[in-house]
Amino acid sequence: MTKNPRKLTYAALLWCAVLVAACQRSSSEPEKHEAEDSHSGLTLTTEQQEAIGLTTTPAITRTVRPIIESFGRVIPRMQGRVSITSPVAGRVLPQSTERLPIPGTVVHKGQILAEIEQTVTASERVQFDVGGKGATGAGQEAKAALDAAVAEYRRSQNLFRAKIVSRKRVEEAEAAWLQAQSRYETARRQESSYQAAQAADKVSARRFVITAPIDGTVVQADITAGQQVDTAASLFTIADLSTVWVEAPIFEGDLDKIDAKSPAAVRRSGATLSSQHSWPGIPIYAGAVVDPVKRTASLLYEVNNSDAQLKLGMSVTAALPAGPEHQAVMAPETAVLENGGGKGMVYIQRNAQLFTEEEVTLGIRQDDLVEITGGVQRGDKLVVTGATELFGKGPGRLPEAE
Repeated sequence: MTKNPRKLTYAALLWCAVLVAACQRSSSEPEKHEAEDSHSGLTLTTEQQEAIGLTTTPAITRTVRPIIESFGRVIPRMQGRVSITSPVAGRVLPQSTERLPIPGTVVHKGQILAEIEQTVTASERVQFDVGGKGATGAGQEAKAALDAAVAEYRRSQNLFRAKIVSRKRVEEAEAAWLQAQSRYETARRQESSYQAAQAADKVSARRFVITAPIDGTVVQADITAGQQVDTAASLFTIADLSTVWVEAPIFEGDLDKIDAKSPAAVRRSGATLSSQHSWPGIPIYAGAVVDPVKRTASLLYEVNNSDAQLKLGMSVTAALPAGPEHQAVMAPETAVLENGGGKGMVYIQRNAQLFTEEEVTLGIRQDDLVEITGGVQRGDKLVVTGATELFGKGPGRLPEAE
């Protein structure tokens, strides 16, 4: 029986196709094993997970913004600080002791702060006496000039009636009389003022009351009862601390990175944004001058301090925005095993018992979270409690829990 050549050809082609498929299957098996090996990790039974108290939390995405932190200080507003001096040279009255405010005292506008008893020195008394005598002499001269002007006015009237002088001459004499009378009255008032002041100085010393010009807090007080003061020395400094400024120095190389028009987050130094309350700082000055020694420029931010938590001179940390916002994968800081250089390690729960190790790069920190880039996606279950027990363990099962 003769075989059909065409059927033999079809059979040979079919056999070749089977061999090719078998080869492809055999070659793909190593790749499959390699893919499985890439996700190989630690296998933990439920009992082992309970023994180390293992817990997980999903990775999340959040809108974050790069920041540059500056270590600054709290200063008073330029318009909210007043230095108070005495209006006269004198002595602080002892009865002012009870009302003398100390630093930290809250005062209100118009509140009496101290009383000053004016003292007159020997040189001032001499000047006072000379001024009084001068006023007396000026009064006498003015009286003589007035008498002469009156006489000239009357004389010009008589000459006008006799038709010897014109009416214009009479009007000029009248104007001169009125001017002389005004000068005399002014001289008399000055003389009377000196006489009254001399009489009052002999009877009792003059007292002046110092009051608070604004509502605020006394931040400096350099005054004691019985102290001699003059008009140049500052006795009190009052500041309105309901709103303060934060001075944040920035190195000149970072100035171009800062978004000087966006608010900053201000917090006490040594605290994270999440561990302690922060205050928004409104930018008011963008550092136009660089310190020639420190090579820094100061930025100023206005902060609402109605809760009185920020004190003058307090060290604070200002988080200054330094770039556009972006979406980032965030992980709890407790889930990251940091190894320095901005790198770290996290453990991901792939299924009920399999945990893999992923190296990540760390970025922005915010509210106890840290930005991570690497083999972590949103929703991946990250080991939070128990990560330190897993770190450094090789792939395979851990010893059974006792």
